[in-house]
Amino acid sequence: MTMAGHVTEVLRRTLRVPKIPEMVQYTNCIEDAENHFTAIGRRVEKYAMITEKLAKKGEQLSSAIGVCTFDLESNATVKSNLSQYTKYLSIVQRQRKALKDILREKISRDILDYEGKCQEMRKSVKMCEDAMRKENRRLSRLEKAKNRRPLNPRRINDKNIKFEQARSQAARCREDVKVEMKHFEEQKQQDLNRMLGDFVLAEMRFHAQALQAYTAAFKSLPLPSDQDEGDPPRGYTRGSSCGRSREKRERVFSARDETQAPASKSGQRRRSDSHSSALTLGDLQTNQ
Repeated sequence: MTMAGHVTEVLRRTLRVPKIPEMVQYTNCIEDAENHFTAIGRRVEKYAMITEKLAKKGEQLSSAIGVCTFDLESNATVKSNLSQYTKYLSIVQRQRKALKDILREKISRDILDYEGKCQEMRKSVKMCEDAMRKENRRLSRLEKAKNRRPLNPRRINDKNIKFEQARSQAARCREDVKVEMKHFEEQKQQDLNRMLGDFVLAEMRFHAQALQAYTAAFKSLPLPSDQDEGDPPRGYTRGSSCGRSREKRERVFSARDETQAPASKSGQRRRSDSHSSALTLGDLQTNQ
């Protein structure tokens, strides 16, 4: 047998270690955790990118509305209201950019950094496998020393001592990896809950602030029916606006009563009671 063939045979015998189901399970759990966290981190990164693009589109919309406001030939009140509207719209976009920074710099980075913990755990499992492989090699050498003729008690004793050391080290590694793997699973669940909680809190904070800004923007717009009279914006209560609308309807109906003669008694009753728009059964019979 050539030298290269001998080395190949030695490596083949050395690496011929049966796979331990427990170690295989640990390795699969680590790979699954790494793949899942990596996929979540990439999705959060993409979500942050979309949020940034949406903020830019919102800024463009706000700028376009601002340009149209200055070009309008309207009174100062209308321009002031639209200026306030664009200001609050810009505030929402700044809050959206802040959300993007939180998603990218904190949440996505924490998720992607979890890959380092998976690498450390994988190294621990590999060290345990190496210790078990070393135990297997020492056992093989001890068996060879016992089968060699003539017997060499000193050599057998030396091989037996090394085998016991390797077996003790492999046993310690098994226990250490078992404890580390249990802690890894618990920490993985805690970290995942914390990261997902941070994501939801960031979203809730953004939407709460955006709702305040959108509400202020809506209140800054005047009612369409009140623009000609210079009435205050929508921030006023509905009762006052309803009262003004009712007064306008009363003025319209009173003007019609003065210009038109009553055609019938039922028609006079309807016009005299201008506050109610409901038809009665007598009205329908008269019309028939």
